[in-house]
Amino acid sequence: MKYLIFDFDGVLGDTYNPRMEVLLEAGRTKEDILQHTEQYFSQSSHTRDLNLNQESILKLQDWVTNFGTLLHEKGFDLFDNFIEEIKRISDTKIAVVSSGSHIYIKPKLKETGMQFTHILTFEDHHSKEEKVEAICKDWGISVQDAYFFTDTISDVKELENIMDKSKIYGCAWGYQGKEKLSTVLDQDHILHNFSDIQNIFKN
Repeated sequence: MKYLIFDFDGVLGDTYNPRMEVLLEAGRTKEDILQHTEQYFSQSSHTRDLNLNQESILKLQDWVTNFGTLLHEKGFDLFDNFIEEIKRISDTKIAVVSSGSHIYIKPKLKETGMQFTHILTFEDHHSKEEKVEAICKDWGISVQDAYFFTDTISDVKELENIMDKSKIYGCAWGYQGKEKLSTVLDQDHILHNFSDIQNIFKN
């Protein structure tokens, strides 16, 4: 059995441009959005070790909910060809861990026809470490036995604290691209094409 956990935005969901449009329509400048995006996805502001207080978490929750509603209304595509590649892998358990809202993620994942054992979003916990650990506990495996697919430096930095880094892979089609991902992952752990995921499990 292969245990695969996927980030959503930029990995399964093609949300970069719709996200930009939503934020521009909310009155943010393009320069401000780009600066904040780069900072946020390079060093997450809500990892477990930051020990956020309840007020900060509720403030983040409000933002995530409001943004998630707008993104859901705006609409976006999935990376359908990547999803088809995932379906080709045999003997898997699959899950999604995201810092986004279930408001736009869960309805979109229904379109895939895939059976995710878990879809854990910001509403479930602010820390991806907590969510990955919860999934692995339910699966009855060590966190070291799971694979994680992301498109951001911040996810790699957060999850290498608990996971086997050799099982963390970056997706070059996502938010930060192959050059930024290569600052935290070697080339063998960056998927340049959707079909590259097959190389991980071909033996």
